[in-house]
Amino acid sequence: MTFLKQTAQRIFDTHGPSLSDVWVILPTRRAVSVFLDELASLSDRPFLAPHALAVDDFITQAAGLQLVDSVSLLFELYDVFREIDPLVEFEQFIGWASVLLADFDRIDQYLIDPPELFSYLTAAKALERWQVDRPVSAKPILETAGTNRYFKLFENLQIAYHALHKRLTDQGLAYRGMAYRLLAQNVDILIRDNLSYERVYFVGFNALSRAEEHIVRVLVDANKAELIWDADQYYIRDWGQEAGEFLRRYRENGWFFSKKNREDLSQLSNNLLGTEKNIRVVGVPNASMQAKVAGKLYADWGREQRSESTKKTAIVLADETLLMPVLYALDESVTDLNVTMGLSLRSSLLFTLVDTLVEMQRTVHEFRTKDGRDLRIPKYHHRHVVKVLNHPFIKQYERIRALQWPGGVQETGEILPPEPLFQWIAKTIVKDQRVYLTEEDMHELGQNDPLIQVLFARWPNEEPMKAIRCLYDLIELLRDVYRTSQDAIEIEYLYLFFTLLKQLEATLERQTESGNAETAVTVRSFRQFLYELIRQTSIPFTSEGKSQLQVMGMLETRALDFERVIILSVNEGILPQSRKLNSLIPFDIAQELGLPTYRDQEAVMAYHFYRLLQRASDIVLLHTTSTDAYGNSKGEPSRFIRQIEHELVPRSNGLIRITHPTVRFGRTGINQLADTSDLSVPKTESVRADLIKLLTTKGLYPSYLNQFVTCSMRFYFSRIVNISEEEEIEEKMGAAEFGSWLHKVLERLDIDYRLKGKPVDESIVRKLLEEEFASSMKGRVIESGMNLLLYDLAKKLMLDFYRQQSDQVGLTVIGTEQTLETYLDVPLINGQSIRVRIAGKIDRIERFGDQIRIVDYKTGKVDLPDKAPKDLAEKLLKDGKEDKMRQLWLYRYLALKNISEHGGLPRDKAKRNIYPAANLPVEAGFYSFRDLKGGFKSNPVTFGADDSPAQYIHDSEELLRALVQKMLDPTEPFRKTDQLEMCQYCDFKGICGR
Repeated sequence: MTFLKQTAQRIFDTHGPSLSDVWVILPTRRAVSVFLDELASLSDRPFLAPHALAVDDFITQAAGLQLVDSVSLLFELYDVFREIDPLVEFEQFIGWASVLLADFDRIDQYLIDPPELFSYLTAAKALERWQVDRPVSAKPILETAGTNRYFKLFENLQIAYHALHKRLTDQGLAYRGMAYRLLAQNVDILIRDNLSYERVYFVGFNALSRAEEHIVRVLVDANKAELIWDADQYYIRDWGQEAGEFLRRYRENGWFFSKKNREDLSQLSNNLLGTEKNIRVVGVPNASMQAKVAGKLYADWGREQRSESTKKTAIVLADETLLMPVLYALDESVTDLNVTMGLSLRSSLLFTLVDTLVEMQRTVHEFRTKDGRDLRIPKYHHRHVVKVLNHPFIKQYERIRALQWPGGVQETGEILPPEPLFQWIAKTIVKDQRVYLTEEDMHELGQNDPLIQVLFARWPNEEPMKAIRCLYDLIELLRDVYRTSQDAIEIEYLYLFFTLLKQLEATLERQTESGNAETAVTVRSFRQFLYELIRQTSIPFTSEGKSQLQVMGMLETRALDFERVIILSVNEGILPQSRKLNSLIPFDIAQELGLPTYRDQEAVMAYHFYRLLQRASDIVLLHTTSTDAYGNSKGEPSRFIRQIEHELVPRSNGLIRITHPTVRFGRTGINQLADTSDLSVPKTESVRADLIKLLTTKGLYPSYLNQFVTCSMRFYFSRIVNISEEEEIEEKMGAAEFGSWLHKVLERLDIDYRLKGKPVDESIVRKLLEEEFASSMKGRVIESGMNLLLYDLAKKLMLDFYRQQSDQVGLTVIGTEQTLETYLDVPLINGQSIRVRIAGKIDRIERFGDQIRIVDYKTGKVDLPDKAPKDLAEKLLKDGKEDKMRQLWLYRYLALKNISEHGGLPRDKAKRNIYPAANLPVEAGFYSFRDLKGGFKSNPVTFGADDSPAQYIHDSEELLRALVQKMLDPTEPFRKTDQLEMCQYCDFKGICGR
């Protein structure tokens, strides 16, 4: 029999069918509902029910007070502090106000004498200021205005406490703890001597505050009240068991148990050790996986015999953020359930949108105009902009309104089709590398759509009312989205959020009328204020009290019993919570004056946990085995699990069975992992066909060849499957972008000046640097940070290179950004032959004296051997580290081949202008911007004593044929490299499991 059923029977038997003058006070409203159901089942005839109330409702009703709402309470406290210290800033105040109000609440609930506490606290802070442990020889501490105001805060707490009480009392209002204190101080008049309260029962309580203790003691001494405990012999008799700490204390004080027998066994059950229990302890990898396991367990129970499936079941969430995952994890057939906890507004899609908007406004950057005026232009960061545009509500708005970018024509002549407007904006921001965008930029990109205008309207920090109006406009524009989605929970969220905004607006208007708001509340403090309200706000579910399945938090389980219990997040740090108490009152002072500490919280939670197990027969304790994202759980099972294993089970005489089953995931399970240790791709006919098509059309470039030799799997992903990383915006220049920028500047210098015989000076180098930066790195900021350093570095390198080139007598540029190509017939093993295109894009072709140079620019490190290695063919065919030597080998081969076929080298992209180079020696090499003093670093590749062009071409083509045949060899699959250092910066290391 459940505890509330026993209690209902006892009260009904004592008072007969008429209970109208009886008061039954329970810990929660859910317990009240269940108690009344149990009471109603005791009679088949109607009777007058008792006054059954949750304790908070009872206290406020008996005290005759109205609870003040949290918004008004914060502003009342702020007004109090403004009277004490006119310089107090709302933005700083809101950071600690909720902590102080929680302390005030505890002070009142525990009837702490304010002068004693606050003088104690002031003295403690004075000691902290004096720093008595400092050596005498140490320099004196210089106090600032900030430190003075910090210590002044603690000196003024008592004044603020009394002033807040007076302001609320004058309005007939109170906060929760204040109502408890007022009732405790006037319990004689309000309850004891009040004829409306004939008999009061306090049912199912454990840890009473001092105010509650006083109220109950007065009523018990007057023989007007009685306490009905739900206690078990296991934790009452075991002084080491923290679950019984408070009840043992009450027993020793002789307050509430029978005076004849302090243990009063009639109120002590023996359910924990005296009834059979099957306990399963299950560890899963992460928090959300617990929800899936809980859903599966309940579904399995539902498939059992009918008599078994009617057992009352509770899914208890120690971490209440798991509510939505649990609801989604339940089988679709589960319709009979009750949720005895609120759904936090923070769990909504609406909150994620508002949070992103507020964060975007909070992190707006301001830039001075380029013409030097002291005018600051606010700009949004691209990450927040793209995050807003990708929000599900915004995308749904885009679909409903059929918003489209009309399409256009690229510079290359390619016609781009229309596409969804917001997706096009996000792609354009990335494509143009626009790191920061102004409000006008977004309006232009968004074609002045009203939603874009609302989303990206600037909220001046001193105008919180504008922020509220923008959020109102946002709600209005999203009405079609909500109307289409028909999501009842999200619609409820919208209503709650709208109500919060109305409440905030009314409060701000009241402050404005009193002349305070314009100087008090900023957008920044408005954000803190709004988030505090959102944290406190949740959607209440419509009650289905008689449902077989109850989903609830730990505190909602008070006084309730279930036959089957599944508890989630039974991890240390969650159940019980980590040892921290958010308070301005130091631990030692709290302990000295009898305020609750973390030790009391742990004892309370232990009682709730063990009381929940008392009458349950099937118990599942779920915990995570890895640290969660917020650092709440360290993957360690709760101490309660260890206590069950080592203390409870051994004393149960075999009645309690504990097992540790493991969770197995099937083929469709999300935790099934592919083995990538021996990842390879066979060269099937279709793969070889794709490879042959690549070699004969696009061709074999040095970069392709380097990829294949370094890691054939990387070559497969990049060139055969064409996998590429999603393009992203990099706020600071990466090495590749830095090099690309300098390449473009060098190309402009050659094409626009050197090839035309025009003179070049330092001003031209600076101008081209600026122009190419503006062209290729739109939106990047160079006024500060790493980009400024890199810009200055680029300017130095380019000027040094210009000066070095100016000193080179007899140096002539004959071509730039030319693609050299040739064709090579390669026989295959099946007797057929393919014609492979060999090509390479050359940064510059120059003549120095009587020598032709094939130049590649390198902004990175360049290491070349002084002479050709003895095992040259082995190095070129297999050594992934020799990528630069392989590149120069191919460049020289292509140059010599073109000279042999055309008598010279092309000077333009159309290849109509050939520079005669027959019989001129050719070298390929690098200009390294890391070592400009080293000059031109040439290719050391020679195949022997005979280094004539004809012999070089012949030897090179033999190697190239061997490489192509290796590429197409069906017996050699594409494999991962064995040189792990090559994987460090590879785009595909995640696929390979490296």
